[in-house]
Amino acid sequence: MKKLFVFVFVTLMNTSVFSVNENPSKKEEIRTKIVELLGNPNFILDEEVKTTVEFLINKNGEIVILNVNCNTEQICQYVKSRLNYKLISKKSTLKNSFYKMPLTIKSPLK
Repeated sequence: MKKLFVFVFVTLMNTSVFSVNENPSKKEEIRTKIVELLGNPNFILDEEVKTTVEFLINKNGEIVILNVNCNTEQICQYVKSRLNYKLISKKSTLKNSFYKMPLTIKSPLK
């Protein structure tokens, strides 16, 4: 499980968060918080899973998941349950913004 978390973390660190009119430091803050919120999954994958997460940060500074585009229902539910309506920031500069983030979860080394 620890290896899976490391893979998720490294993958998220290597991907970028795309948003409209946001500077890189804010993107990094969001990506770091998402990695923290996702934590260690409680399941094992047989293969790499790629997905795209589309979300907003509402006026309360919470993540609102709009869409998780993946083929594995277990991954979709995991991402939604871990991220939806979780507080990401109380800073007003992050509020009311749309984000689209690629996410890759790799299976642990065997």
